[in-house]
Amino acid sequence: MRRDRDSRNARSGLSRIDAVTLRSETPQKPDHHRVYLVSNSAGAGDLTRTTQAVVPGRPIRKLEPRVRAGLDVARAAAAIYVVLHHAVSLPEPFGVLLSFGQEAVLVFFLLSGFVIFANERARVNRPKGYYLRRLRRIYPPMLVAMVVSTLLWSMGLITADFSWESLLGTLLAMQDIAFLKPGVITEPYLGNDPLWSLSYEIAFYLLFPLVMVGWRRSVMATRWLVPAVSIVALGSYLVVPNHFSLVLAYLMMWWAGAMAAHLYLSDSLRFRNALPELVGLVLLGLVAAGGVVLHGYHGLGFFPFLIFRHYAVVLILVILVLTPVRRWLAAGSAMIAGPAVAVASISYGLYLVHYPILVQTGANQSWWFVPAVAAAVGCAWAADRWIPSLLPRAPRT
Repeated sequence: MRRDRDSRNARSGLSRIDAVTLRSETPQKPDHHRVYLVSNSAGAGDLTRTTQAVVPGRPIRKLEPRVRAGLDVARAAAAIYVVLHHAVSLPEPFGVLLSFGQEAVLVFFLLSGFVIFANERARVNRPKGYYLRRLRRIYPPMLVAMVVSTLLWSMGLITADFSWESLLGTLLAMQDIAFLKPGVITEPYLGNDPLWSLSYEIAFYLLFPLVMVGWRRSVMATRWLVPAVSIVALGSYLVVPNHFSLVLAYLMMWWAGAMAAHLYLSDSLRFRNALPELVGLVLLGLVAAGGVVLHGYHGLGFFPFLIFRHYAVVLILVILVLTPVRRWLAAGSAMIAGPAVAVASISYGLYLVHYPILVQTGANQSWWFVPAVAAAVGCAWAADRWIPSLLPRAPRT
């Protein structure tokens, strides 16, 4: 009988530890040997729908409204900050306030890891559905941004060198910004620099099902293995700079967000429970600092200090999430949830299209900056909301 039940669980995509039995029964004291159902928010770009995931030995828990509001506020704030970072120049000494655009992108990495883990953990072992959902989410807005750049370039409104290498490299998620770091395969298409982060995001999506294979065998071993892989990858990148090693090195940043979701949903978001992630980030920071010693210092925003800076910021953000600060931020976010949801719903599209429209055209330094902002918002809405609504729905499971 038990073998038959395990066989059914395997066919449905659940390991023995993840098997959930739904029963109608009167409330009783928690049984720590049972597995409870957790309902959580949907993937990046949609925090309203809920799906189901399981956490051993924990009671049913949903993402609280103020937490969903906090995620929306963080996405909206990060997107707006990136736009301001690129399009607005403040007089000194205030210019430093808008000097952390890449750190805002790291916020996106953490949020993506959190939301993808919360939404996909229970169904990622069906790779076809998972990859179709990710493909439908990531590529339509990216293609819109590439079309916008192509139109502006063809009209002579932006000056950039077209190359098939850059076009194909961006479509295949191989792009990065070469003047910031070595080992880059190709530049983002037509100089739309924000596209750099998509090569990492897509790689994280591709790797997630593979990581979860290990997760289903041993949660704790996987939590130590991911930082170990990133440490080795960073070391190899510092010795022989290459894009693939850097992607694996940055996987830990995304995974830190995923593990924040794991700890939150299991009601164990505390320092002592986040040891693998904290140790991993500290060690990665030390390896990155070694890279500065090895290669020398060339500026705050350039390799190799840029890599150290990224790990330091992610470590600080993770520590903040583990402190009561997260509750204060969540409570404050609830007060501006309405506007935040509106901006967050087009944040991905805005991130992708603002640079060619506002910066590469020079609109941010001309009288038509306001109409250009309106155009960017309209394109972002089309990329994030309208065009995806015309596409076939991705499978829910």
